[in-house]
Amino acid sequence: MGTVAVARTPRDAHRLLLPEAWATAYSRTHGAFPPLAPAEDVERRVTTSKEHGFYESGLTGHIAGTEEQVVHELETVIKETGAQEVLMTTSAYDREALVDSYRRLARVTGLA
Repeated sequence: MGTVAVARTPRDAHRLLLPEAWATAYSRTHGAFPPLAPAEDVERRVTTSKEHGFYESGLTGHIAGTEEQVVHELETVIKETGAQEVLMTTSAYDREALVDSYRRLARVTGLA
């Protein structure tokens, strides 16, 4: 399946994805995967066009949003693929927000 980020607002969920997307872009242009940085730092970075392309690519294909939005997206993916099991993960700099995202995800999937 892939990355799922759940937060109070769509913007907060999207911001959870920024550090990983930037680290991936950096690794693809510099050959080493750096530690994750705060979303605020990522938003302020000046990037080359190549880095920006990898960064934008790293933000696609994920599910991110409020609990209601994520439920809708997950239902759509499961219906379209016929999956009986899904693996979801998230990597984020902000550990408190990450735990909150996992709690929200557990709640909407009936695991909590």
